[in-house]
Amino acid sequence: MNYFKQFVIQFSGLKNGDHNFNFEVTDKFFEETEYSEIKKGKVNVDVLLNKQENMLVFKFLINGFINVICDRCSYPFDVEVSGKKRLIVKFGEKTYEETDEILIIPETDHQIDLSHYVYEYINLLLPVKKIHPEDDKGDSTCNPEVIKKLKDLENQNSTDLRWNELKKLKKK
Repeated sequence: MNYFKQFVIQFSGLKNGDHNFNFEVTDKFFEETEYSEIKKGKVNVDVLLNKQENMLVFKFLINGFINVICDRCSYPFDVEVSGKKRLIVKFGEKTYEETDEILIIPETDHQIDLSHYVYEYINLLLPVKKIHPEDDKGDSTCNPEVIKKLKDLENQNSTDLRWNELKKLKKK
């Protein structure tokens, strides 16, 4: 069975108006997503579909956590993801993205697979800089051994001597 089949919405049989869908995104979702940098997480995605005569409007409400690798110490930790996204689907002759928020699909389509959009929206909610949060005292919660090694390396005078020669050229 195709894991992503649960993210396919058959809109052709739905009446005009609002329809609610709920998806539970777990580790399996990220394992099944090709080339995913995310491997673990638990995210609840509520989707409100407003079906209209000539278009579909999807509103995504995303809440949960994703396990990421810290940019500073390279140890995993959970980061909260929370946000809202919107996708407008219009009908045309062929499939293409008009903008980041507007998708055109053929008039003959009767369903839409939201798995790609769920994955994309979760990734967009992740912080650019993924660093362990600070504790109540303002101290880093990164792995202390790694932080100590980083400070030791920072304190060493490891200037590359080639830079001195380049600086001489710059002064001329």
